Amino acid sequence: MDAALFAAGLALILMGILLMALALASTRARVRGGGVILIGPFPIIFGDRSLAPLLVAAALAAILILVMASLLAGAGGWAA
Repeated sequence: MDAALFAAGLALILMGILLMALALASTRARVRGGGVILIGPFPIIFGDRSLAPLLVAAALAAILILVMASLLAGAGGWAA
């Protein structure tokens, strides 16, 4: 029974991959994307220009959270 369940699961996964590939091939969508890489306190922002303000805000929020966490940890704000 375990081999049958394994085979059924594998068949469902392969059918899902095939259906996703067919769906992607049949549509013409414009893909937009971007990202932020934090190296120390310096953000490197890349991607679509329309996403740049959102990525800058995300980078600033991440920097603020990291600075606050390091200040709290250094001030003994968290139990050791």
